[in-house]
Amino acid sequence: MPPRLLPKEYGFLDTVRRDDAQSVWMSGKYVNLLAAMPSMHFGYAFSIGCTMLYHSTMLRRPDTLEKGEFKKSWFWRLFYVLFGLAYPTLIAVTIIATANHYFLDAMVASSYVALSYVCNRVFFVFVPLEDWLLWAIRADKPVPTTGDRRR
Repeated sequence: MPPRLLPKEYGFLDTVRRDDAQSVWMSGKYVNLLAAMPSMHFGYAFSIGCTMLYHSTMLRRPDTLEKGEFKKSWFWRLFYVLFGLAYPTLIAVTIIATANHYFLDAMVASSYVALSYVCNRVFFVFVPLEDWLLWAIRADKPVPTTGDRRR
């Protein structure tokens, strides 16, 4: 459970219900007050941070750049790296300082993101099935438009 729901003698402050304030997101039939593990607030921030670090091109060799990708200037590399490190850090500080999650919740979320990235390749098995299904219903496969903004 989130640390903010512990008894007051543990020293955690419930920032959501302070001074008898109520949040619309903390009441209702479908709200699970005890759901805290893992912190997907941090999981999302961690995945964004990893993406920014990857696209900074500082952690890759120049010969591994993708088609249409170019080496960035030092300013943009530094921006991507700083944002990629600062955003998850700030989210982690926020969720822990507001007593919504423990440090372990953030660590489990980062391991979920890493595991999901590794397991994502499993879905490549379905590409031939997709091709067969589209052939069977006589539909064309949509052309991906991601990354064609510069043309």
